[in-house]
Amino acid sequence: MSDTPAEIQIVPMATNHLAPVLKIEKTVFRDSWTASSFLEVIRMSDKSWVALCGEGVAGYLVTQWVLDEVHILNLAVTVPMQRQGIAAKLMQFLIDLCGNSGMRDLFLEVRVSNLPAISLYQRFGFRQLTLRKSYYPDGEDAWVMHSRLETHDESAHEANELNERGREG
Repeated sequence: MSDTPAEIQIVPMATNHLAPVLKIEKTVFRDSWTASSFLEVIRMSDKSWVALCGEGVAGYLVTQWVLDEVHILNLAVTVPMQRQGIAAKLMQFLIDLCGNSGMRDLFLEVRVSNLPAISLYQRFGFRQLTLRKSYYPDGEDAWVMHSRLETHDESAHEANELNERGREG
């Protein structure tokens, strides 16, 4: 596995990214999203991003935010740039953003056969929550995975508790 390309920049997904995003989508996924699905995401939300490497789209991340939860709807990296840390960089970007925004829970579905993705998500604290039988159109099951983020308030509370215990002892 090589290092992350040095010049990866994560920016909000825009309509000018649609063609390369669709190319990645159709190459990476058996059941790919349509152009209209991505256009709706771009129009209705500011919660989708692309990873740019030079002038090109290397990957993308689409999420949905509801209350204090984030659902990862779509994450993909172009085949020639897979296993170079781009998906990890997108995940770290999301986790940092969520932490700074007070989001607490992240959820996603992933094919049970997608072991590289499951491994990536586990490295970021995701655990398998439940199995969705026949979730995908081809009948494959999906793992629902979850990660609980520690908020700034929780970190401060835990630090205060440790300080108080230290004073008592």
